[in-house]
Amino acid sequence: MGIGVSGLMSGLDTDSIISKMMEIEKQPILLLQKREAGYQAKISAVGTLKSGLSDLQTAAQALKTSDDFTAFTATSGNTDVLGVSASDNAAPGTYYATVTQLAQAQQVRSAAFTASDEVVGTGTLTIQVGTGTAVDIAIDSTNQTLAGIATAINNADAGVTAAVADDGSGNFYLTLVSQETGTDNTITFSVADGDGNNDDAAGLSGLYTTPASHTLTETQAAKNAQLTVNGIPVERSGNTIDDLIDGVTLTLKQEDPGNPFSVTVSRDLSSVKSKVQDFVDKYNSLVDSFENLQSYNAETSSGGTLLGDSTTSTIRSRLQSMLYTQVDGVDDAVNGLSALGIEVDRYGKLSLDDTTLTTALQDNRSDVVDFFTQTTSGSEGFAVQLDDLLDSYLGSTDGLLKTKTDGLQSSIDDIDDQVERINDRLAMKEETLRNQFNALETLLSDFQATSSALNQQLQSLSGLNTQISSMNK
Repeated sequence: MGIGVSGLMSGLDTDSIISKMMEIEKQPILLLQKREAGYQAKISAVGTLKSGLSDLQTAAQALKTSDDFTAFTATSGNTDVLGVSASDNAAPGTYYATVTQLAQAQQVRSAAFTASDEVVGTGTLTIQVGTGTAVDIAIDSTNQTLAGIATAINNADAGVTAAVADDGSGNFYLTLVSQETGTDNTITFSVADGDGNNDDAAGLSGLYTTPASHTLTETQAAKNAQLTVNGIPVERSGNTIDDLIDGVTLTLKQEDPGNPFSVTVSRDLSSVKSKVQDFVDKYNSLVDSFENLQSYNAETSSGGTLLGDSTTSTIRSRLQSMLYTQVDGVDDAVNGLSALGIEVDRYGKLSLDDTTLTTALQDNRSDVVDFFTQTTSGSEGFAVQLDDLLDSYLGSTDGLLKTKTDGLQSSIDDIDDQVERINDRLAMKEETLRNQFNALETLLSDFQATSSALNQQLQSLSGLNTQISSMNK
């Protein structure tokens, strides 16, 4: 920008004049910026549409494989006594169970000591649980207290948990608990005393409650879980049993002998119905988005951002036609969304009749599964077809909406280029105007100087004439 001339000679507010002239010149930029804002709004609207379509695709994908329909549920007639869960490998059935005994881990304790930091002695402890590998644990001057021995055992990963227990009357005990329940997981404990005598109460062998027989005191016996299922006695080492009924895991919680209760395994219809309902909800949400993006208000003569957009109209029309899909090879009784209780209202929204869907799943489950999941070429299931269709819209490289967005962005880039070129031209235009006004001020300054010189000359001539007239008198 040139130096402001400020109308020093002309008296004109040249800065204001130039500013107003440039505002007029910038009108094309304002029009371009308005167009760009429109394109930006459309990109945002396409993003909203993509989000709705993506949510619908997620709902469709939850219905496109047969595994989505194989879930089972299991219920216990007495959840305080027995918990139960079922996997996809389960089979429907009803069983009657009685829990007579819970599995428990063996617990043992040492002889009594006077404090947790009392020095016991040195040597080697050997611990074995059941038929597992025996573990040797070195006890030396760094860990020969009762608490130190407990820590050494825990660090040795010997299959037991050690602790020091205080009975409140001045007696401290080393306690060992098997980390596994069941009669096959009893604890074998032996001492190689550093003083050379393993049979007395002195040194490390003082841990024995009966040194002569090398034994600890058992405070809790190891037990197996015992129950009956359909009158058959069952015994396991743990309270979690997953090898008794195919696909079913039993968790024993409490003994209750003599009180049988039922365990029921059935297909989890609620899971499937929830997925169908989610599809209905996501579709209806998408319909709302279409309405907002393509609406027209006659009173205000205003429309949605994507009103009249052919891409949006194509997607909307194709999705509407998908709602009437039928699949070859599927029983007519369940071949179509309407046959499954999914109806379309006059606004294009869906509703789900739970009773109709439940009946279809109970009476004709395999065909319902095929209707959604069939993968036969040319006869794909509804959810498979819908997922593929949505993929063609949402694809990150060649999806229809990616192409749409790229086109809008290209238009924005073109506008930015035009605005840049116009701004360059306007900068030159403003510089030219300032130079022209500056030349005008310079010219006026020259005229004023010439006028002043002529005025002085005329005044001199007038004075000379007056002088001559005085001399002639």
